[in-house]
Amino acid sequence: MQLLLGNLPPTTEADDVRSLLEGLGVPGVGDIVVSTGEERSDALIRLEEVSAIAISACAQQLDGYHWRGHDLTATHTHLSWD
Repeated sequence: MQLLLGNLPPTTEADDVRSLLEGLGVPGVGDIVVSTGEERSDALIRLEEVSAIAISACAQQLDGYHWRGHDLTATHTHLSWD
C-alpha cells in the first residue's frame, strides 16, 4: 500500500519525508521516492504491513497539514514509480 504526498517544498529529500511521517506516528514507513520540481515536490511512500483503512486515515491526517511553509496534499494510492 502506498501514500502519495504532494506540495512538498522543492528541497525535500526522502529522509525529510521519513522524519515527518515517523514524527507524526505513521506506522510501517518503507521506501520513499521523491519527485522534485522547481516550486514543489511529491513523494510516493510505501507503507509496509499497514491496512488500506490505516493508510486512508494517515492520508486524512496529512491532507492540508502545514509543513515548512506548504499545505500538503495526501492520498492513498496504488500508483507506482518503479
